[in-house]
Formats: sequence, C-alpha cells, structure tokens
Amino acid sequence: MINRGNWKFVQEYLKYRKEVDLLSKNSLRLEETWLRHLLEWAQEKPFDKVNKIRPTLPEYLLDARLDGSREPFSSVYVKKIIRSSYNFFQWLRTHKRGLSSIDQAWLDTLKPPRMTIEHKEHEAVTIEEIRTIAKAPVQTLREKRIRAAAILWFLSGIRIGAFVTLPIKGLDLEKREIKQWPKLGVHTKFGKHATTYLLNIPELLEIVKEWDDFVRSNLSKDHPWFANISPETGELDKDNSFIGVNRHAGARKDLKEWLDKVGLPYHSPHKFRHGFAVYSLKHAKDISQLKAISQNLMHTNISITDGIYGGLSDADIKEQITSLTEKTLPDDQETLMELLRKNQEIISKLEKKLP
Repeated sequence: MINRGNWKFVQEYLKYRKEVDLLSKNSLRLEETWLRHLLEWAQEKPFDKVNKIRPTLPEYLLDARLDGSREPFSSVYVKKIIRSSYNFFQWLRTHKRGLSSIDQAWLDTLKPPRMTIEHKEHEAVTIEEIRTIAKAPVQTLREKRIRAAAILWFLSGIRIGAFVTLPIKGLDLEKREIKQWPKLGVHTKFGKHATTYLLNIPELLEIVKEWDDFVRSNLSKDHPWFANISPETGELDKDNSFIGVNRHAGARKDLKEWLDKVGLPYHSPHKFRHGFAVYSLKHAKDISQLKAISQNLMHTNISITDGIYGGLSDADIKEQITSLTEKTLPDDQETLMELLRKNQEIISKLEKKLP
C-alpha cells in the first residue's frame, strides 16, 4: 500500500513542475510515471525514513516493473527514474520541513546501478529500404498519401507529431525546405521554431512532388499536407482541414496496413527519422555538415545527435575496421603526430570524466 503522505508530496511536486517549471503535458506525464516507481518502492514507509528503506531504490529498480512483465528496465529508463527521484527529493528538502534524513550524503547514493547492457542493432530505415518503398505499388489515394509521407519522413527527419500538423504552405519543394513553425500550427517538440531541409535524392523527391502537386491543386494552403481522406468515398475531404489529436496513430496504422499488403517489413515513423540521421551522418565529411544535420533534426547540439544516432551498425564497424591498412596511415610524419596529439587530448578528457 502506498503511503498517502508520500503520494500528496508527489502531487504537490508535479503541480510545482507544471506551474513554476512550466512543464508540457507530455513531460509532466512522463515525470508522473517515473515518480510512480518511487512511490511503489517506498510503499507504506514515509519519505522521512527513506535512508532506512531496503532494498535501496537503485537495487529495487533492477527488477521492478509496473506492467507485470519480467523483462528488466533498460539502463536509459532506470537513469530517468533515478534523475527524476533525485530532483524530487531536492525539492522536498527545500520546500518541506522535518525531512532531515534526506541529506546530501543520502542523495549522493541515488546513482544508476550497474546493469548488463544487451547489444541491439540500431534500427533505422536504410536507403535501400526507402527506395524499395518508393517503388512499391499503390492503388488507393490513402496508399499514395502514406507512401509520400514515409518518403518525406526519410528525406527530412521530421517527427511524426510535426508532420501530421504540417500545412501545405509549410512545405516548399522547390527550395527543399520545411517550415516547422508553431505559428503555422506545426506541433514541434518543446514548441521549437525551425526551417529544416530535405535530402537531395531525385527519385525520392519525385514521389513526394507527385503528392504535393495533387494536394496543392485540390486544397487550400492551410489544409494539412497529410490531407484528410473521406472514409466513405476514399477521396479527398476538401471541406475538412481538422487535425485530430490521434492523427499520428492514423498515419502509423496506414503505414502498417500498406506495408503488410505489399510484403514489406514495418518500421515506425520514428525509424524513418533515424534513417535520415544515419544516412546523413555516414555521408558527412566535416564538422559543418555534422552541425547542419544536428540542426536539421532540431537538436540543441551535436552531442545529442551523436549520442542518439552516432553508433555504427555491426556492418559499418566491420567495413571500417577491415578497410584499415597500412595505406591509410599518413605518409607525412607531421600529420601523423598531429593525429596522435588529438587522440591523446580526447583520451585525457575522457579520463577526467571517469569517477
């Protein structure tokens, strides 16, 4: 049984996060989920006795689940729970009295436990897959729409939430740009405003252009590019520009049904975004191109992009390692020494970060 006093503290904290920290609904919902694990861990014991609860929170999270599954949490998810719990207890220390057991020494024990990390191949739509998708047959207007949508996801790296709310006027294929502007009604993550760009792959752009020409000739520029289709007639619903809150779910459903029909494996819309990132990073030649890719994904900095998408697949690792020969070494001794110096700088920085 969960301690009622603990539950009230969490509710008060969530209210603070909403009103003072201005958390979005989605972020607030995630925070509530993470703190639910904290409440389940403490059970009936009050938070002023947290230093005596056993197992400790990090130990508890090694095999804790709320959905009945026997699978352990991912290391990333555990880190989010620990970080959220740490911030909550810091707030509790500041805003509530009589909680002397929650001191800095105890807070310092809230660290993610050591976990065995299973290797998983990075899932992303490949250029070969997207070309196969582009050539797959379409028979209905709904199928033409989802094929064009999937290709646009790959070419731009746009998130599904922004895509389904993108108006026709937000896409300029001649300039290969997308106006991901909240003022146009585009729902971007954290309300960010950016103009992003499409990869220049002609045979893929042609499929997107075919749909773009069709909607522009039949609808106003304020209609969604992922245009509404009448379930009764299967034709464009010209009088309907409404975008429902579950529009992204409809796009996923359309994609799965069509790919199943043509015998192609399903990838979620986000894996097409991954595909854009991986394809782009593999072709980047300098730091300015890496920065451009990061900004196109609407990331705050390059380290976020590299952390999420920078891991090479097994095939890429094999290709890079097996291509290393004596011929790859620079003939110029000065160049070689410069490379060694830079490597040493990187190693030194990493060593400073180690505990």
